[in-house]
Amino acid sequence: MSVKAFAPGRVNAMGDHIDYLGGWVLPLALPLGTQVGMRWIDGDHHRVYSDTHGEVSWPIQQPPASDHHWFDYCVGALADLSRPVAVEIHSDLPQGSGLSSSASLLVALITARSALNDEDLNPLQIAQQARQVEVEHIGLNCGIMDQYASALGQHGHAMMLDCQALTHQDIKFELGDAELWAIDSKAPRKLAGGVYNQRVEECAQIASQLGSQDFFTMRGDLPAPLDRRLRHIQSEQKRVQLTANAASGGDLVMWGELMNESHQSLSQDYEVAGEALDRLQSVLAEHAFGARMTGGGFGGCVIALIAKDRVDQAREAVRRQYGETQWIGCTPSDGARLL
Repeated sequence: MSVKAFAPGRVNAMGDHIDYLGGWVLPLALPLGTQVGMRWIDGDHHRVYSDTHGEVSWPIQQPPASDHHWFDYCVGALADLSRPVAVEIHSDLPQGSGLSSSASLLVALITARSALNDEDLNPLQIAQQARQVEVEHIGLNCGIMDQYASALGQHGHAMMLDCQALTHQDIKFELGDAELWAIDSKAPRKLAGGVYNQRVEECAQIASQLGSQDFFTMRGDLPAPLDRRLRHIQSEQKRVQLTANAASGGDLVMWGELMNESHQSLSQDYEVAGEALDRLQSVLAEHAFGARMTGGGFGGCVIALIAKDRVDQAREAVRRQYGETQWIGCTPSDGARLL
């Protein structure tokens, strides 16, 4: 018996670095993603082939510890299987771009494993298991936004996701004569064990000093840089609802202004953008309604809301003033599924 599954990447239209605090966010699933084929095999080793990274195998009774290998995600997703499998992985998502290639891989793996192993997991359970692997096996203290969007995305809609309640409302963007693009900065990016986890720890310090877990209403005096971290958290949460209103109502000017505000907050208050994303956002903002970094930061993508008749001009400006990039159209797409 063999199965095939596909899970998309995601782009977050608004609400970065608040999902792990239980906030509201506004992601959408992308057309690009990861396809996984999985079948039972004889022997005592799992075998995994990736068209991007090559082939690897390991004994099911002694799986390797996570050590920054590309196959760490596979080890975590297959850990509970008592029989060996062969896995083939094909992805058209740019790696390390901030479009959730890791969540896409995990959700595709767990979707395929669930079907092959008769586990009968629903999409939310698949998303929760994928996040558990990321946190416990990979060591990235992420929220559930990426996995949830990959597992439960809906064609034609973004989702207003409550990361505390794990529920969402469908939001249809009215783009009019504009297009939403994700532009991969090609800047090197590494989240696990780095500044991302430092920001999570700073949030724990904020909660301890103010004696509250409600980051979106808490008040009090904080030392730098914790005061700036909380300012971003609270202002970004407000921008999520405002963006949903503007995007669903076709107010492209307001939507763009909110994008620019979000980028400045992520860059200056939360300090997760970096030189490359700041430079790319600045170029794009000159030719778009607005632009902002998306995802964890430290490299990855800037998303831009651009009038259709100015896309070519924006591309040329980025080529001249920034350099090599990859442009990905942000068309809201369906979530994970068996093929």
